[in-house]
Amino acid sequence: MGKEKDMDKELSDMLRGVPPQSILISFDGKPAKSLADYAKEQQETARQKKRRPRDDRER
Repeated sequence: MGKEKDMDKELSDMLRGVPPQSILISFDGKPAKSLADYAKEQQETARQKKRRPRDDRER
């Protein structure tokens, strides 16, 4: 576990000060997106989940 923390700290130090638009990430074999685009997409998904009516409530 000590090696993981060292790698996390090293990676964090390397990316400090780098704009999110310059960091590309890829999950599950999908094409890479910038960190800024990924964060924006996650916020939109969370916002949509909040707007959905609950199934157990009558409309």
